[in-house]
Amino acid sequence: MSVLGQPDDGTATRPAATPAGRCPGGQQEGPHMTQRQPAARTVPRVHPLARDRVLAYGMDCVLYFGLAVATVPAGLLAHQLGWGGSRAFVVAASSVPVLAATLYATARESGAAAATWGKRRLGLTVRAPAGRPGAGRALARNVVKIGLPWTLGHLVAIGAATGGFETGDLLTLAATVVTYPLLAVMVGTVALGAGRGLHDRLAGTGVERVTPAEPSSPGLGGARAGP
Repeated sequence: MSVLGQPDDGTATRPAATPAGRCPGGQQEGPHMTQRQPAARTVPRVHPLARDRVLAYGMDCVLYFGLAVATVPAGLLAHQLGWGGSRAFVVAASSVPVLAATLYATARESGAAAATWGKRRLGLTVRAPAGRPGAGRALARNVVKIGLPWTLGHLVAIGAATGGFETGDLLTLAATVVTYPLLAVMVGTVALGAGRGLHDRLAGTGVERVTPAEPSSPGLGGARAGP
């Protein structure tokens, strides 16, 4: 007798065995039945030209610093004449080396080598979709790369020196708010991912490596990026 009072003759209903390879409910086991793993986060890769582009820019900055030093005698003369107390004059005077650096880089990158002195030392060149960038594209990229951040930086420094933060000077505060996010975006777009900096995206240019086999490689091909 079974525990339920029915004859235990082997005819009592028993739960059907689950066939191998199938789950209760009739669903087939398989990869879709396994627990899903969370998707791995993709970390932006550092562009292969990032290091050389930073070094090239550092080399160029040595030249730009020389341009700034060349304006020191004029600044001392202006101070003796009493112009140094004028904030407008100081801002205008500080823009001279920035303008000179912007025009220098424009001339070099739109010239035959399509590269500044630093880029040539590291084997880099600026390219546009049709090949060497014209003066318009080169000027646009260097206004964004050199002219804009340097001018903003000078406004912040001059404002800080003249008490702009203490008095709540709007120009000083606005320049500060814009400067640091702009620098972060420019550095991030140059170093990560496709490596095309903000200035290159706006100007339609990029930077690529020049090899002995391809001394004047046209277009935006190969290993390339900004600035």
